[in-house]
This record gives sequence, structure tokens and C-alpha cells, in this order.
Amino acid sequence: MLKEFLFDVCSAQFISGFEHINGDILTKYFQPYTDSFEKDKLGSYIFKSSGSNDTKIMLAAHIDEIGLMVTGILDGGFLSFTTVGGFNSASLIAQDVTVYGKENIFGVVGIKPPHLTSEEERKKPIKIKELYIDTGYTKEELEKKVKIGDIATVNREPLSLQGSVISAKAFDDRACVAVMLEAAKELKKISHKSNVYFTATAQEETGLRGAKTSSYKIAPDIGIVLDVGFGKTPDMPSDSPELGKGPIVAYGGRLNPKLIKKFVETCKKYNYPMQYEAVPSRTGTDTDALQISRDGIPCILLSIPLRYMHTSVETIDLYDVEIAGKAIARFINELDNSDLEEILCF
Repeated sequence: MLKEFLFDVCSAQFISGFEHINGDILTKYFQPYTDSFEKDKLGSYIFKSSGSNDTKIMLAAHIDEIGLMVTGILDGGFLSFTTVGGFNSASLIAQDVTVYGKENIFGVVGIKPPHLTSEEERKKPIKIKELYIDTGYTKEELEKKVKIGDIATVNREPLSLQGSVISAKAFDDRACVAVMLEAAKELKKISHKSNVYFTATAQEETGLRGAKTSSYKIAPDIGIVLDVGFGKTPDMPSDSPELGKGPIVAYGGRLNPKLIKKFVETCKKYNYPMQYEAVPSRTGTDTDALQISRDGIPCILLSIPLRYMHTSVETIDLYDVEIAGKAIARFINELDNSDLEEILCF
């Protein structure tokens, strides 16, 4: 089911700021395991699984993805564009895209042939402003279908590699939305006393905005933030987290040490594998918004190892997603049977 969900949700677009367009996919998968659903005014999706006490635990994983936005309609049917979120411009070269105008328009992003570039030009990195979407239309035809401000995504079908390794666009951070789905499934089996909020936050890629509004609305006692981390490849440091070896537990000043300790103890108790990372200051995730919401929310940050972040071939291991979801469900169950006041006080 996790693979089916990820292939489904990663085949749709949820560009930052436009998350409302395909929300039916989320309700289809989450509603069987939760009791209620609402959206905040910024577009975050909040699924609640009701408990028997007053404790509120918020899981947060952003649903938005990076994308492109049209900035100009040029002679010859070309579109100039900017990025929504962070792209390495090299990853856009020779990609085909869909522009979401009055109708869906297909296009390609090309570059000048090497035969026509000087040696000096070839040494310089390509800039976004030097790239264009070629639609094949005339300017006059295109102006009837597309306007400045329309969004676009790179086209990429999800695919299975070997074993449980899969690749697609937007696993950052839909891999962790899948973690929430697995946790919701597990909690349905083992029960829980706390009220658990599975929150697919909006606009993380453009400033953690959905995490700010949704955490203010929910006012949780505990935050469990889920994002992706940098999975090891041959060109990365040897101690980088590896795919297939479990979720990454973050340690740092913005994270609650007693909650981390409890999560690690839970994983050891149930033999769930873990990896670790040090985060001395800002995390670059929704944690940075949750932690300082209202009068402060004690948080932990868990990450799924991912290769090739912010490209259309992001790669993960489904095993890590499954283990993270099960571990979180057990962690919530353990918290339900612990003295929360003791855990949360410094």
C-alpha cells in the first residue's frame, strides 16, 4: 500500500502554494485510518485520530514540492520561467515539463548545442535565466493557453529499482507523508490515548509557512517532524546516512532531548534500526516553525535517507518508510503510558 500511495501522490503536482489542487489523493488514503479531516487557511491538510485523553501529538510532513513558474511568453512559443523552491539548474536541462495553464501544455527544456558554445561558455554553470521551455506553439497560440504566473513541473513517472528501492520526483517530502500513513495504520491496530494529528503541511519549500499556521491551529503538546535527509552516494562523505538502514534521528539544540531519548529507547525495545545526525542550529525543516509556535512545542525530528534531493529522480528505500511509521506508532503508544510531564520538563 505504501508503494501504491507514493506512486499515486508523486504522479500528481503539489507545487508550493498550490497544494489545494490534488488534495483528494490524501483524503482517499488517510480517511480510513483517521476520524476527522480539515484544512487550515493556508492549505495544510490535517487528519485527526482521536484519543481518550487531552494530549495532542502533531506529526508534520510537508506535501509541497519544488516547481517552476512562467515569467514570460516569448516569440517562437518559448516560455521564460523562474523556480518555486530550490533547483540546481543543471537538473533541468533536457527535461520535459507540463505547464498548467488553461489546459495542460507539454514542453521541453533545452540548451544551446555544444557545437555552438565556446570553450569559455562550457566552463560556466548554466543559470535558470538562460533556460527556456520550448512548447512548439507560436507566441499567439500560447498566449491563449498560458499566462504569467502559471506553474509547471518536470515530468517523471515513478519507477521501481531493485528490491524495495524506488525513485520519483517529490519524495521530498512525500516519503514522509507516507511515514504518517504507515503510523496511522499501525495506531489503528495498537490503539492510542493521545489525539494524533497527521499534518501534511503546505509551503515548506518557500518558508515553512504551513507548519506555522497548522501548529498554531492545533496547539500540540508534542511535535514529531518528518523530512528527508541526504542519503549516501559515492560522491558524499563516508559517514552519510544510508538507504535501508532505518530513519535518521536528529540531535540538536532545537530538539527536545528527553523526547529523543524516549524515541531511541522505543526503537531499541522493538529492534527498529536507526541512524543519527547532529543538527547544531537550524534544521531547515518544519521543526524550525513548530518549535517556536505559541509558547514553544517540544519536538523531535526524524528523516528518511534520500538520494538526489531536489531532482526528478529522488530515490528512497521503502523499508525506511515502513520502519519509521511503525516506530512512531510504538513511540506514541509508549508516551501514552509514560509521565509526560517528567519527559517534557528540562
